[in-house]
Order: sequence, then structure tokens, then C-alpha cells
Amino acid sequence: MRGQLEDDIVRVGEVLQAATTDSILAMNESFASTTLRDAIFLGKKVLQKVLAMDLLCVYVTFIEELAAFDPAVVSMVSTVVPEHPVERTFKVVRAPADGLAYAIAIAEKYNLTYERLRRKIAP
Repeated sequence: MRGQLEDDIVRVGEVLQAATTDSILAMNESFASTTLRDAIFLGKKVLQKVLAMDLLCVYVTFIEELAAFDPAVVSMVSTVVPEHPVERTFKVVRAPADGLAYAIAIAEKYNLTYERLRRKIAP
């Protein structure tokens, strides 16, 4: 009887309480059910705790502020085929977050751009 955000907060809290310096924490788009501002706030709180506990953590996120949160945070990005940005290379490299999610390219691939949708539903 909880919402997604509360589930995320409870789950992360339980994991951090059980974690030791031998733990590896994996987080995937945590706090995605809230606003960007709140996700940044919560993500920073989690990262502060992770750093204080000296945990190894993989935190998958599109939030650039978290990728540059602290010098101890290592930013990694997935690469795409430059000529075809919808094609993933499945290569992950150490690089600063670039803000590119390729959402437009994916929308174009599936004919879901704003303009195409507008033409389809226009009277």
C-alpha cells in the first residue's frame, strides 16, 4: 500500500543499512517516479551515504548532477553508432555525462515525434 517513490526510499534505506564495505550497490534509475529536483536531492543524499560508507556503487541515471557530484564519482556513458544514434554499441566508456539520451532519434525510429503525432491526430 505504498507508492513507487516510497518503495524506492524504503528499499534503498534497507540496502544501505545492510551494506558493508565489502558490498557492491547497484542502482538503476532510482527515484524516477518523482520530480527531477527531488530525484537530484534524494540521489545526492544516497551518494553522500555511499561515499561515507566507502561502498562500490553502480548508479545508472540520466541525471548529470549526480554524475558530477563528487571527485570520487566516476562518470561512464554508453556509446552509440554516430551515424545511427538509435544503434547502441553496448560499449561503456569513462566520460563526463553529455546530456544525450537520444530520445529524439528513438522517437523518429518509431514515428513518434511530436510533428508526426500531431499530423496523425489533427482533424
